[in-house]
Amino acid sequence: MAGIKRKAPDDDGPDDQPSADLLPQDPPTRKPERGKPHSRLGPPAPGVSADAYFRQLYGSGPDFRSLARRDARFAAVAQSNGQLDFSDPAATMQLTKTLLKIDFGLEIDLPDDRLCPPVPNRHNYILWLKELMDSTSYEQPGRKLIGLDIGTGASCIYPILGTAQRPWHFVATDIDTKSLGYAEKNVRLNRLDEQVRVLQRKPADPLIPLDDAGVQSIDFTMMNPPFYTSEDDMLSSANKKSRPPMSACTGAPVEMVCEGGEVAHVGRLLRESLVLREKVQWYTSMVGKLSSLETLVDQLVEKGIHNYAVTEFVQGNKTRRWALGWSFTAMRPVEHAARGMKALLWKKILPHPVTAELCVLPPDRPVDDVVTHIRDHHKSEMSDPSRGAASRFTPQNQTTHERLSTNTVGLVALSDFRKRRAEVLEQQEREAREAAATATRPNATTTNNSTPDRSLTATPNNNANSSADDGEGDKLKKRKRPRRAKALVSFGDDEEEEEESGPRVISVKGKMAKKGGGNGNDESVTREASASAEDDMDQGKTKGGKAAAKFGANSSVGIVPRALTKAALRKEAAEREALRKEFLLLQAAVKATEIAIPFVFYDGTNIPGGVVRVKKGDFVWLFLDKGRKVGAQLRVGADKSANARRDWARVSVDDLMLVRGNMIIPHHYEFYFFIINKTTGPGDKLLFEYSSEAPTTTNSAAGGTSTAGLSRAPALSELEGALDDPTLTKVVDRRWYQRNKHIYPANLWQNFDPEKDYSKDIRRDPGGNAFFFSG
Repeated sequence: MAGIKRKAPDDDGPDDQPSADLLPQDPPTRKPERGKPHSRLGPPAPGVSADAYFRQLYGSGPDFRSLARRDARFAAVAQSNGQLDFSDPAATMQLTKTLLKIDFGLEIDLPDDRLCPPVPNRHNYILWLKELMDSTSYEQPGRKLIGLDIGTGASCIYPILGTAQRPWHFVATDIDTKSLGYAEKNVRLNRLDEQVRVLQRKPADPLIPLDDAGVQSIDFTMMNPPFYTSEDDMLSSANKKSRPPMSACTGAPVEMVCEGGEVAHVGRLLRESLVLREKVQWYTSMVGKLSSLETLVDQLVEKGIHNYAVTEFVQGNKTRRWALGWSFTAMRPVEHAARGMKALLWKKILPHPVTAELCVLPPDRPVDDVVTHIRDHHKSEMSDPSRGAASRFTPQNQTTHERLSTNTVGLVALSDFRKRRAEVLEQQEREAREAAATATRPNATTTNNSTPDRSLTATPNNNANSSADDGEGDKLKKRKRPRRAKALVSFGDDEEEEEESGPRVISVKGKMAKKGGGNGNDESVTREASASAEDDMDQGKTKGGKAAAKFGANSSVGIVPRALTKAALRKEAAEREALRKEFLLLQAAVKATEIAIPFVFYDGTNIPGGVVRVKKGDFVWLFLDKGRKVGAQLRVGADKSANARRDWARVSVDDLMLVRGNMIIPHHYEFYFFIINKTTGPGDKLLFEYSSEAPTTTNSAAGGTSTAGLSRAPALSELEGALDDPTLTKVVDRRWYQRNKHIYPANLWQNFDPEKDYSKDIRRDPGGNAFFFSG
């Protein structure tokens, strides 16, 4: 049990710390009172039902100026413009302390090297638990409950928040000695010794310590499992983000790393629940990735657990967390607590609904109108592609972007997005091939996946039998076909053709003639093998006991596609998957190739900068960060400021711009995007003229190999692009650009637009006059 601690930041959102986007959020199960601003009147009086007060908390963004006026310590870290620097660990930690003090009347102490919990996110978890417990019991809300916080952390945040809102008791466990010391201190600071008990556990101990806690049963469990599988996974995840983290992360590896990640940790809780079953009413856990939630729900269904609840905690517009709970009791929770995810795409992982709409009519009202309304509503749902199966009248030619938007919800990892995009492109190509094959066969029979074209179907004549005697049946007579003699000996091909066209004839080869008799030829014994053939003969479809002639080849049909068997489809899928993996390996090799980018600092004049070593798969902001460090080392701007080194150390990459030629390159682009797409700028020149091929194994730009087998990093001068013109790449202060963007040459710079064709672009001045030169 490596680390039963608070979970770490992941690839689906910013770090698990308070930030400007984390705070203005909605409670997960009940909507706050939207008409009122967050007044922050402090915790309610003791003994007063305060559920309404806690539900309306954090319904709107916090007022940092108001917090600064009410808390002097927060005023010391708040900025003069009413904002907060979330990259400062001291500021985020003080924000957590201030919110707990003003909104809940709680005091906590936190170490500098442990996770600082975001209060709104943890408060959402408590609100959801209250909904679960209140809706699955016949007792009144507010009864005494016992909860288990697995991995309570140094803050002991869940027990102190839960006891502040309900008369609950908690057992808080952890394996980290330092976190347990701070947790016990926070319990004493808030005089919760009688309600919260802190237990130290070992990695091999069970997650649910009923015997050590001295209790027979527990009402609920809660935990934030570690997200990362290893420290390398944690570091690589941070490097894969398209932008720097929005807030500081102070967590330790013991809090963030667990063998197998959150899926393995919650799976361990699931295995223990199969043994304890009803001894715990609700087993719950927070989840950091939607893919993990899908996997865990599948595991619950495989174990036969159908009484489960799923919800999402939305924090601003950037971070999203999910929670999963399951129970072995018979009572189902309220609808909005069990099915708390609103996206239609993810309804497949939600539990079955437990509510239904009833239509009650007075005795004197006719039901015809109501029945018609219900049928129309049902038809509209069936015709809506977002609600169910698509109608035959719904256009199916969706674009790649529309299909990706339908299949992607929330923030996903870049690798998952690329995989989904590749699947969508393959599906579009397959549909295009099927459509082309169908177009070449206008009379072909329809498949199960396509709607038959009724315009090519003859209208049935129900009176054919009755009109045959009148002479009208002559119009329906088929054209006579030339008879074909049936082969007496079958070699396999004729047998298959006859099976398709007429009554099936099975040919059995006889034994060789006995010695002294016969001519040694094979005897052919034929028999009728189909009851349908006998019926056809009774109806006069055969003459003289001979089978009907088979159909001839249609010369108007082009190349008929071969019918794919299951084995062929599996082989094709395996080949496609092998090609996909080969492409991904090739792509990874290209992205790992190092290149050199010479650059200059520009503030109206070119200031020599140097050469930066980056990889083709790096983001632009990473290049700017390395350029910032070069500026600090070279003390660029020392002639204008005596503290040039300190100024460069303080500047953020958001305050810097990369100008390639006359194009302003956004921070979130990878260099690989421009290299693989051969993106051109004005003048039809490549923006980044680097090779898109994978390096050779003997002389790799990412690191050549010597005869001794030891890898070495190539010299900077040996990298591709080391001899490029430095003035082509400019690192510009964004504040300088805002002041001088109306002056040449800054007035020629333009933001990069991937949809624009710059080869046909006509450069104009701010007055709309075309330039006489291209550039």
